[in-house]
Amino acid sequence: MLNISSYKSIPCRTLKRNRVVVAAANRPLVKICGVTNPEDAALASNFGANFIGMIMWQKAKRAVNPETAKLIVQNAHKNGAKVVGVFVSEEAQTMMNLAREVGLDYIQLHGDKSRASLPDISGDFKVIYVTSFDGEGVCRTPIPDLDLVSKSRGSQSAVDFFLADGLQGGSGVSFDWRQFQVPDSTKSYPWILAGGLNPTNVSEAARLVKPYAVDVSSGVCGPDGLKKDPIKVSSFIEQIRLLSLGNA
Repeated sequence: MLNISSYKSIPCRTLKRNRVVVAAANRPLVKICGVTNPEDAALASNFGANFIGMIMWQKAKRAVNPETAKLIVQNAHKNGAKVVGVFVSEEAQTMMNLAREVGLDYIQLHGDKSRASLPDISGDFKVIYVTSFDGEGVCRTPIPDLDLVSKSRGSQSAVDFFLADGLQGGSGVSFDWRQFQVPDSTKSYPWILAGGLNPTNVSEAARLVKPYAVDVSSGVCGPDGLKKDPIKVSSFIEQIRLLSLGNA
């Protein structure tokens, strides 16, 4: 099994075989995604979430419009959290324009059209590149030539993070963490683990994979599938706080 060690404030660098990134922290960071309103952004970031994610693709059930997005950004930033905008089928210029308008810290590429736009996204923008893994933990998303992408973007690295999700992102369906293997060309990059995480399984997933960060959306939602459940959000973050992954 490939372990992906977490770290906080040091550059990525490749280690010996079967290791990816130096560990400088003993627990992953937390991303609460699918936030639909400013109140949930304030709640999650106040509990200690490091990243707040919101869906900018207007066909999604958890989509937010630009005005709501600005309020979410304001509340997240008040508590020191970074904000991620998730895009599915937009072109590079559209994503960059919207990122500037609402104040996004990261552009998350989720969908073939958005991923294909990566070389055209300026290096001024931080990027999370979403990949899909099947039930056996095998990546099914093609990875571009990262050196060429870096040159095209005028950036030191092609992306800031890779994100591992299930085949149906946002569905709450996980994959086999024990068999999880990242593509060889991405081993010097930090990874965010998503896909079916919730307060009851995030500890096990983090211990097995040792990601840079963990990402949850439906796993901390209330009955309507939209608003976040304060108890679930608090519990999810507390489970991460209790972790001590170490560097092994």
